[in-house]
Formats: sequence, structure tokens, C-alpha cells
Amino acid sequence: MKTKILLALAVTFLTSNSFAQNMSSTKISDDSISSKGFRMSIFKPLYEGEVKLSGFGVSQSDKKDLDNSIGFSIGYVSLPVRALGWTVNASYADLKHQNDSSMGLGRVDGNLAYAFTSILNLKGGLNVSKFVSGPGEATSYDAGLGYQVSLGVQLTKNFGLDVGYAVMNQSKSSGFKIDVKESGAEIALNGTF
Repeated sequence: MKTKILLALAVTFLTSNSFAQNMSSTKISDDSISSKGFRMSIFKPLYEGEVKLSGFGVSQSDKKDLDNSIGFSIGYVSLPVRALGWTVNASYADLKHQNDSSMGLGRVDGNLAYAFTSILNLKGGLNVSKFVSGPGEATSYDAGLGYQVSLGVQLTKNFGLDVGYAVMNQSKSSGFKIDVKESGAEIALNGTF
């Protein structure tokens, strides 16, 4: 898992570095705005899922890589250059571990953002997530609060890449308390219109 995260960060850094050099004489259109408008994204989550069971003096946990996953989101973004900006998104991720049944995870998030240049930005904020589909009682878990942070590279006025890290939580109490956490890297391709 750590290797995947380091590889994703290295690819993003190299891509942003070479892109910034290629764009040194070309402007995206308006140096005061990095990106603004409705945004659609497809993303590859590299999450680890953890389930903790506790109660009646018993406590145990289990972790699994959710490596067969894909997600998409829609939202709005306002990233002025060298000023505070924001994003808001609603996303859905189909989470799956190897041959297990998939579970649909819905997430709404809001972020504060800062665009250092018209190409490079940083975002961070809070999310609320809940299972919206899956086997058994998956949808009976309560929504929980989480957070995310990401580094964005704006390739053109309308298209960009984000590499980030997210943590999402859900819980359920039925005699025992069950806490579910998904955490890990996300790599996204964004279109802003």
C-alpha cells in the first residue's frame, strides 16, 4: 500500500514538473483563475478497509485492501490563483476486495483550497460518507465524518489531475459496536466546465 502511494505521488510530481516546464511560455487563459466551474471526475481509490468490533469486553479488527475499486464524482470548484478557494463534491465509489461482493460508498465533501499558480493547487476538507449499496446489512451503517487532502495539477483550463489521501468512517451499534474505516490514496482525472 505504501509503495502504491509513493508511486502515485512520484508520478504526479514528475508530471507536474515537466508540465510546468512545457507551459512556461503558454498561459492557461487567465492567470487569476486556476479552475472554476462544474467538475466531473473519475478516480481510482487505493483504499484499505478496516472493520473494528467492540463490546462486552471483546475487541477485534480486520483489514483488507480494497484494490478492485473505481469511483466518480460531480461538484463545483473555484480556485483563484494565490487566494483562498473552495470545492464541493458528491461522489460514489464501488469498493471491492478481490472476489468479494462490491459495496457502494457515497460521499459528500467540502474543501478549502489554495492555488499556488494556475497549474498547482492544494485542497483539504471534511467529508460525510455512507454505504449506499452492498450485501447484507451494509446500508444499515450510520454515516460518519472523515477528511481528505489533495494536490492538484491543472493540465489545461478544463482538465486536471489530483492525487490525494482520504479517510471515511461509518458505524453501527447492535449490541456490539462496529466501526468501519476506509482510508488511502486517490488518483483523479478532472474535467471542469
